[in-house]
Amino acid sequence: MTGVKRCEEEEIIVTGKGKPVAVVVNSAEDERLKETLDVLADHGLMRQIARSKAFFSRGGRGLSFEEVFGEPIRPPKKRKRR
Repeated sequence: MTGVKRCEEEEIIVTGKGKPVAVVVNSAEDERLKETLDVLADHGLMRQIARSKAFFSRGGRGLSFEEVFGEPIRPPKKRKRR
């Protein structure tokens, strides 16, 4: 390892002889990447996503919060200022 180049907040590129040899990411980014890979590796879930995209691209309509839960969405309560 001959150098470290900070590229973005989420990653650090480690270089050797001026060429990238490794990338260091923070733990939150690592977890996000693992979750993304889990979704992409789940063939059943990917099929469902494809079916849903096709349904909505044909003008399909989903259910509202009220239709699903039987009650309207209530706005969050305002916090009292101290």
